[in-house]
Amino acid sequence: MRLKHISMIAALAVAWASPALAQQQKLPPGYTLKPTPTYKNVAQDPDGIWSADDLVPVGRPAQHPDIAIARVSTPAGEWVLSQVLGGCSMQSDCPFRLILKRSNGKTAKVAGGVLADGGTAVLSADYSKIFTETYAGIETNPVEVPK
Repeated sequence: MRLKHISMIAALAVAWASPALAQQQKLPPGYTLKPTPTYKNVAQDPDGIWSADDLVPVGRPAQHPDIAIARVSTPAGEWVLSQVLGGCSMQSDCPFRLILKRSNGKTAKVAGGVLADGGTAVLSADYSKIFTETYAGIETNPVEVPK
């Protein structure tokens, strides 16, 4: 019986410590993108990054998700990180899309993945990767910049 209690306490301690350990990892240097809530309860994305199918209502009462945006300008163009908030995973990892807007007017989706609600992303200085804070730690996603 005592072994059962010790095992349960140990399991709870590991579960409690895991998010804290994940947050101790450091994001590498680069262009920092910290999305801030921009649009609330949206059925259509004003920026056109997300389709109506991506913005389905959740909860009771049903409500459309919010969208958080971060922008940074570089010599390659303007980078826009758009994150849908609402209906995310239990750990609050929410989907994001990284868009590159070039000076010639062309726009391309160059990366996607998940980012913790309230988390930070870093675009590498050579634009080849985006690092995101997630519940499990730092995730690395490739960035595919069209020529």
